[in-house]
Amino acid sequence: MKSLTFQVLEGMERGRVLENLFPPITIGREEDNGIQLNDERVSRFHAKVQEDGGRIILTDLESTNGTRVNGHPVQMHVLRIGDQVSIGRCLLLYGSAVEIEERIKARRPADLKANGNATVESGSDFDFLDAASRDDDEELPRLFPDGAPEIPDELRPVQVAQLADLLAHIHDRLRSVVTAGRVASEGGEMPPYELDWVAWQRALQLEMNVAEYLRSLTNPAADAD
Repeated sequence: MKSLTFQVLEGMERGRVLENLFPPITIGREEDNGIQLNDERVSRFHAKVQEDGGRIILTDLESTNGTRVNGHPVQMHVLRIGDQVSIGRCLLLYGSAVEIEERIKARRPADLKANGNATVESGSDFDFLDAASRDDDEELPRLFPDGAPEIPDELRPVQVAQLADLLAHIHDRLRSVVTAGRVASEGGEMPPYELDWVAWQRALQLEMNVAEYLRSLTNPAADAD
């Protein structure tokens, strides 16, 4: 099994590189954790990192202050190289410098093409896209910077049917919201687009439905209480 690396960007352990970690490991304030973080906002056993089917899964262990990935609160999340994990006042970067550089090189040509520049200089340094290439209205890094997650493999027929029904429900609700929208005014390259109150409420209800799905999947014990 390949070892894992976390780089500590913020917190009391800032600057440390935690390498040669083999899942499963836990992250928390106690000494018994594979990654110990000295911060009172970190729970004794805050989160767990485990491997499943070749993927690395981060799970929040009912911590007091929660766990965030790329600025977004998560209960469970498939980690990708370069993800930023916030626990308490600590910020961990998943992956070694070499792994992150390899991912940058793999993504850079596609990023350049998407921004109208399909050429990459031979031997040039690959680094993160500068601010000019990012969307101005994005306050947080994307939770899924590589696009939508993949459909899980080896589902049983009943699971395929249930997943298809769930996605069809979300698609149907989204379509009803999108078709209810309209351009608010003429002119300009990006005229404002508005929804009426009913469509807005449908969108909010859909967000709540998805939140309930996530809660029941990642924390089934909470629904039993």
